[in-house]
Amino acid sequence: MYRKLSLLFLLFIFFKTMVIAQTTYKGKVIDTQNQPIGFANVIILDSKNDLITGIITDENGKFEASVSIKESFWIKISFIGYKDWKKKITNEDSANLGTITLSEDKNELEEVLVTAKKPTIQRKVDRLVFNIENSIVATGGDAMDVLQKTPGVRVDGNSIGLIGKSTVRVLINHRISPLTGEDLASYLRTLSSEDIVKIEVITNPPSKYEAEGNSGLINIVLKKVKKDFFGGNIRSTYRQSTYSSGFFGGGITYQKNKLSFFTNINTGNGALEVSETNKIYYTEQTWDTDAKIKYFSKFISGRAGVDYDITDKTSIGFQYLGANSNPDNNELTKTNIFNNTTSLNSLLLTTGNSDVRTYFHSLNGHFKTQLDTLGRSINFDVDYFTFNNNQDRINKTETFQNGNFVENSSDIFRNTSTQNPISFTTRIDIEWPTRFSKIEFGGKLSYIKNNSDVGAFNFMDDVFVVNKDQSNIFEYKENIQAIYASTSKSLKKWDFKIGARLEFTQTQGNSITLSQKNNNNYNKLFPTVYVSHNPNDNNSLSFSYGKRINRPSYADLNPFRWYSNPFSYTEGNPFLQPSFTDNFEVSHTYKSNLNTSFYVSVIENGQDQITFTDNTTNIQATIRKNFLEECALGISQSYTLKKVKWLETYLQYDINYSKINSTLSNTIIQQDGFNFYGGIDNSFTFNHEKTFLGEFNFWYSSPGVSGVDFITESYSFDLGLKSLLLEKDLQLKLVFSDIFRTNQNTIKTLVNGIRQEYRNYYDNRQLVISATYRFGNKKLKSKRKKFSNEEERRRVN
Repeated sequence: MYRKLSLLFLLFIFFKTMVIAQTTYKGKVIDTQNQPIGFANVIILDSKNDLITGIITDENGKFEASVSIKESFWIKISFIGYKDWKKKITNEDSANLGTITLSEDKNELEEVLVTAKKPTIQRKVDRLVFNIENSIVATGGDAMDVLQKTPGVRVDGNSIGLIGKSTVRVLINHRISPLTGEDLASYLRTLSSEDIVKIEVITNPPSKYEAEGNSGLINIVLKKVKKDFFGGNIRSTYRQSTYSSGFFGGGITYQKNKLSFFTNINTGNGALEVSETNKIYYTEQTWDTDAKIKYFSKFISGRAGVDYDITDKTSIGFQYLGANSNPDNNELTKTNIFNNTTSLNSLLLTTGNSDVRTYFHSLNGHFKTQLDTLGRSINFDVDYFTFNNNQDRINKTETFQNGNFVENSSDIFRNTSTQNPISFTTRIDIEWPTRFSKIEFGGKLSYIKNNSDVGAFNFMDDVFVVNKDQSNIFEYKENIQAIYASTSKSLKKWDFKIGARLEFTQTQGNSITLSQKNNNNYNKLFPTVYVSHNPNDNNSLSFSYGKRINRPSYADLNPFRWYSNPFSYTEGNPFLQPSFTDNFEVSHTYKSNLNTSFYVSVIENGQDQITFTDNTTNIQATIRKNFLEECALGISQSYTLKKVKWLETYLQYDINYSKINSTLSNTIIQQDGFNFYGGIDNSFTFNHEKTFLGEFNFWYSSPGVSGVDFITESYSFDLGLKSLLLEKDLQLKLVFSDIFRTNQNTIKTLVNGIRQEYRNYYDNRQLVISATYRFGNKKLKSKRKKFSNEEERRRVN
């Protein structure tokens, strides 16, 4: 451990000394009313008045410009409607330019007919930036609408992902959101597109972020909160699929002087129907199973936070998130058993009911201070999280032959499960820009404890009797210590960033029932490298590399068996190990629109869920194991077409080739193949005021491979209408998704020489009607705070 700490320290020193040829000049641009001027042009000119480099100020009017020349040069700052500011800089001048005030140019204001716009797409050293102000989606939409038009992002119902990535994590204003799945999608639909400045797509996250997960990051940057404000929003949604659902929520924001406060509450009630079918082709029989599962959605959730500015440079705050839900489910499963002559031999009829109660509480305290005007700052977070999941499931299976019930064939089984993970996490992030480079470093400590108690009961003599062989008490402990450092540098038309994250992990799984302990300690270094080049205004080229880790979830480590019927169960695996991924990517952006990416992803010790079947007993055991080695390479492109004012068309596609090797002898040992995904999204404006809008979207996913599975094609058509009323404060929206019920595919695989087919449909054909009313100042923007334990809470799911 000390050797690796020494290595990281030497690496940090290397970062600091490798870039000593530049000076970083900083300042802040304001107007005569002391208001910051965002997106002002900052131009660096040499003594001959030739351009060296150029940047823009951020939303707070701040800028940093790195200059490597030794002789004197000029800094020129301009913004439409203001007089230019220009100053000659020599070696004797300070790198801190302080506050720069631009005066209004009244004559220029009278003559200006156009306003400056940032490029729609910008390629930065470690991310792609989608500036939505030039897009139709900036009007009358929500954050989910914007994500659907963002290069490289795929939105499918409530699912958000990056093309070529398995999962994705979403940040709000550079702070990771604690919400996932449908909760995250519901929250994003409350964010108006007018509130969003840009979307940042980070396919290879820097070392500052946790190394967990193959996924990239999506950062949604909101406009700033207006001072001295009180307001909020009220929203409601009706969803009709197989069953109906209703959702209602609202929130308020208050900002006065040094105090900011927000609160939000949501509630919902309804259900979705999931259809799961599978066929297992045994040597002597074929089992054809069709399950209809009704998943209930009944919940109430809330968020609240407060921030206080102790001084102009120091703030402190707290945030709470919590939810209570009853995601019960009912199911009816029919299993037809055919013999070799395709004649029906028997029928298994299973009814199941699950009573589920869950709740979680999460508390965060955060402290931030800016040390000087150069941008040196310290962020500190402390988090506490507790989650409780109680499930009680009873299923009854009956056997029929020739349409008649078989005597004494009724089997009633009960499963109970309690899961209670608790985590405590601290994190510190330090930004330390110097005159040579921008340096970031910090660390994280986390402690997690998860207790789970699984009970199994057989129904005998009209009472449930405990089945000790299938019951289990399991304790899991995990400690992670992480440190990271990175440095970034600009050299004329080149940008460089390099970093490393070192994580030390100690885990212990203890099955009290089985008297079995499993310890797993490992240390890993996760490097990141970024290089970008901007030869001219029309072209931007970049390269990135990053290493990631995918740890198993707490539930997957618990060695219990969860029966759906007497012949089918799911079992946890306490011996699961983490998998590792190396991601390489080369990207090119042309005229801030056409974006092209070539990528390679290599997965080592990959894990997946696999169903083992037995020809003799007909038992179907679903277990997660480490057995995959995978290499994928591909190309993705996106382009926005705007030939007419009333129509904007966004196109994207991805083609990749995957080669997979399995270390399990009873599976497909080697498999390779191509995968294709393509989508077209059309946004319409039906009137000049842009208050009546529409959309028509289509995507197609070709047959392809995933692990040891072959997946058939799927596609979807969506239609939508939006109306903005009451000076755009009231938004009405109607969306009809998966119109032809085609968003489903069949998964085929071969295990133990037995062919398996699975086909699931998750009620994607839906009609959604929603209304959102915003009150208060229209320029209200949300402030959100990240948690240092986002990864620990994500793995609960």
